[in-house]
Amino acid sequence: MLVVAHPDDEALWFSSLLSQVGRVIVCFGACDDFPELGPARRAALAEHPLSRLHWLRLPEPCSVAAVDWDDPVETSAGLALNARSDPERQRRYERSFSALLEGLRDELAEAGVVYTHNPWGEYGHPDHVQVSRVVTTLQQSARFELWFSSYVSARSMPLAARHLERLMRHFILPVDAEYAERLRQHYSEHGAWTWHLDYVWPEREAFLQETEERSREGANAPLTCVRT
Repeated sequence: MLVVAHPDDEALWFSSLLSQVGRVIVCFGACDDFPELGPARRAALAEHPLSRLHWLRLPEPCSVAAVDWDDPVETSAGLALNARSDPERQRRYERSFSALLEGLRDELAEAGVVYTHNPWGEYGHPDHVQVSRVVTTLQQSARFELWFSSYVSARSMPLAARHLERLMRHFILPVDAEYAERLRQHYSEHGAWTWHLDYVWPEREAFLQETEERSREGANAPLTCVRT
């Protein structure tokens, strides 16, 4: 099972898995900061090429620009939003954690293997961090096997450095660039593609898993760097 935050995340960070997972769960939909995005996502997901996709339709916290990435502060809900952010945004982010926890609890109760965002949110997206935190929390009781994506950016590297020493087990798969490009075109046609239009996928992507071993260098964790 694959759990992603937003429509198009499955294409960006997990294309190598899409032919292998039994189900893809997309968490968020409408975003108050971008009111046009909700209808665009509804249209895109209604005609999505992947038949095994389930959409929770939860409201997106819209927190992407609200974190101090020079010194990110981790919280029980994911990340603390910076002081310049509207206080209501932080409350919305915390409510989102609770909604995700309830929305995913039954979905993952019988899961055997789950893939999701990494603890630093790939290029540094607080929504991704929150989804990762929720799935990790549920794994403590459901006991499924959990794997994280390996994408990182210069912005998210300070947070990634805190986690890499424990993510020592990995495997690598070839990216399905043809299918990923098909999804980019699909989302773009519906106005729901949220990443760089000229993005070029890497040839391979790795997935990371926590082990009891520790390495200060995180030398065994293969990462793929992306621009923000």
